[in-house]
Amino acid sequence: MSDRRPIRTRHVGADVRLPVWVEDAALASGVAAVGAAFALSDPLAAVLSVALGASLAVRRTLPALALAWATAAAGAHALLLTGPTAAVIAVPVLVHGLARWSRRAPARVGLGVALAGAVVGPVRWLTTGEEAVAAGDVLTTVAAHAGVVLVAYALGRRGRDRADRAAAEAVAEERGRIAREVHDIVAHSLSVIAVQAEGGRALAARGPERTFEVLSVVSATAREALEDMREMVALLRRGDTPGSPEGNRPPPGLADLGELVGGLGGRARLRVDGPPAAVGSVLGLTVYRLVQESATNFLRHAGSAAVLDVLVVVTAEAVEVHVSDDGLGSAARDDGRGHGLRAMRERVRLHGGTMVCGPRAPEGFGLHAVLPLRTPTEEGVRP
Repeated sequence: MSDRRPIRTRHVGADVRLPVWVEDAALASGVAAVGAAFALSDPLAAVLSVALGASLAVRRTLPALALAWATAAAGAHALLLTGPTAAVIAVPVLVHGLARWSRRAPARVGLGVALAGAVVGPVRWLTTGEEAVAAGDVLTTVAAHAGVVLVAYALGRRGRDRADRAAAEAVAEERGRIAREVHDIVAHSLSVIAVQAEGGRALAARGPERTFEVLSVVSATAREALEDMREMVALLRRGDTPGSPEGNRPPPGLADLGELVGGLGGRARLRVDGPPAAVGSVLGLTVYRLVQESATNFLRHAGSAAVLDVLVVVTAEAVEVHVSDDGLGSAARDDGRGHGLRAMRERVRLHGGTMVCGPRAPEGFGLHAVLPLRTPTEEGVRP
């Protein structure tokens, strides 16, 4: 089977970017500067432009604060100024950000506030001047402002929905992969049982009749269970061809971590504390996958000079996996939000464990997972 596929040491230099708070701060500075530049003749308008644009600095890190901040600044625009400034572009930008990166409830609150502003602002600016403005012009202006806000919200939700679908697909794919690996584990074990039982039956043919009978049942049961498992996994695979020639090879586990880490070309260190024999095949496979995913992300995003440290601690209750590096951390393109890590969280969750990962300060990336030696289901049937 393809579980022990090599890790290619290819450095992707284009995967580096600024942290999100730096990007948002740069965007906020740009909007504030443009708004103030177009309002230099009015000091109050310039100040309010800077205040409104500055709200974008925390649009992803502190979205609730950004919404409250922008609401206050935009409200001051509507009440204190005689017309809009260029900084009002911050409103649809913020609405888009809330729809894209926040939960649905705060995103809808932001949409409601922005739509209210799209009505109050134009109505006040157009109806309190010295010249009378036709009602049709007021309605057209309100519709235009509201339309921009709605389009920004729709684009943000579309991006969020696409990201959610991709994450769900990654989790579903990982579940299917887990099913295939469970099949390989069971297939290997049952194949061994079947072979041993067949040999025992041949030897028992010359012995007591009862022994021959028992071994016959063991052999038949093992082969039947193996066939049932293959059929079940064939359904889970949705069309994949089961029973590959490599399907009976034992899956990788703790014993294979040395080979995995060694494939990083001397850029990684491995330490395993505790008795590896206490870790079963399925749990050992999950530990292997955690380290494998971490190593792959390390090669893609940590940088060519980084070093990876892997520590696996086996205790009487759990297996702890610590993986850390001294690479780019939050400056990498995918700083802990990739689909591979989401899939790993799902795999850990199925074991009843916990996993925390993300950029470290001041640099690097870390992962810490705790996997109980017995799953919640097993605990319920413990004698």
